[in-house]
Amino acid sequence: MVNIFVFLAIRKEYITERKANIYLYQRTIADLAYEADLNKTPLFDIALETISRQSNSRILVIDDRYIVRSDSKDQIEGTYYQNREVKKAFSGVKTARLRGFFEKSYLSVATPILVGENVKGVVLFLTPINDIYNKIVVIQKKLFAISILILVLVTLIGYLISTYATRPIYSVIDAIENMAEGNLKQRVEVIGNDEIARLCNAFNEMNEKINKIDRERRQFVADASHELKSPLASINVLVESLISSELENKEMAMEFLKDINSEINRLTNIVNNLLELTKLEGSFGMKVEKFDLNDVCLQVVRRVGYIAKTKNIEIFYDGQSVEIEGNIDNIFRALYNVVENAVKYSYEFSRVDFWVERDYRGAIVHIKDHGVGIPEEDLPKIFERFYRVDKTRDRKTGGSGLGLSIVNEIIKKHNGSIEVKSRVGEGTEFIIIIPYEYKG
Repeated sequence: MVNIFVFLAIRKEYITERKANIYLYQRTIADLAYEADLNKTPLFDIALETISRQSNSRILVIDDRYIVRSDSKDQIEGTYYQNREVKKAFSGVKTARLRGFFEKSYLSVATPILVGENVKGVVLFLTPINDIYNKIVVIQKKLFAISILILVLVTLIGYLISTYATRPIYSVIDAIENMAEGNLKQRVEVIGNDEIARLCNAFNEMNEKINKIDRERRQFVADASHELKSPLASINVLVESLISSELENKEMAMEFLKDINSEINRLTNIVNNLLELTKLEGSFGMKVEKFDLNDVCLQVVRRVGYIAKTKNIEIFYDGQSVEIEGNIDNIFRALYNVVENAVKYSYEFSRVDFWVERDYRGAIVHIKDHGVGIPEEDLPKIFERFYRVDKTRDRKTGGSGLGLSIVNEIIKKHNGSIEVKSRVGEGTEFIIIIPYEYKG
């Protein structure tokens, strides 16, 4: 395309220059023809032959009847001759047109011979431009050679650039294929700051999250296995003891059966909590409604009150009517778990303070106990699955380390937040923020 454009531009420039020269010659012939009244004279014939040779043109002088009065080649004098350029020249306008093809191209240039405002005749130059064509062909061959060289260089440079640019993409592809084979620990090198670099960064971030999820999954499986193994081991020991004994001591047998029942209940509680946690993590489209949070809190106080009485602990509730939007069962479960924990880990004959406020963020629920407290280094981990600050103590209370994980998932589902403040030996305070509107 560049070669064609250059070819046409050069040809146009050469032809424009050639036409300008022809117009000068034509002006001379037109003046001489006017003086000779279009007749052949010795002076006019000499001038016609000289200019024809200098301009390398065939010159025709045509009168107003389209009869050739003079021909530089002395071939068609006295004959009728007309073409588009001649016809237009008789309207008083000099005109030129390129005729023929390639090396057989020629210029047909016509200039009127004016007498005042009247056109007496026309001077027509028929000028071959094969010399121009030959010059252009030489230039075109050079351009073609240069174009081939440029094409080769551009192809080579393009290949090198594309190879350099796509190398990170192939690294990502290799890393993805390795991940598909099970090798999750993959990382690609980030080069530059373009879109491909963003792709590499996104892949590395995704890989880190996948590895984190995989670690959590492995830890979850290990923790769940450990938690399930303990009651199963206890049940196994108790059952073997029952099998090996002759069951003559019914009181001992009943005690063993009670222990088995207790371990089964503990096992059931762990399984139910795991199912609840899984359900919360994948729950979409749960039932959402508007309700008064104060009514839910009162139900929690009544339910946990029975456990509190066994430890001589009082629950002081100070609430107000706050209408929120969410899943009423999940909110009840979250508040119940936190208040129950507060009772479990409070000192005997102490109290649990439970109150609700409201501000621009939503309903603010405070649950504060006066118990053993949580060490500062354990605070960031208390919402992790199966995490227990004191495993021995928690076994006594029957906990599995899933209660606060469930609370955290429920509050997150409601776009809320939960904060914990604690001092060892003084107690713990949970601050739960639940927005007024559920946004999903």
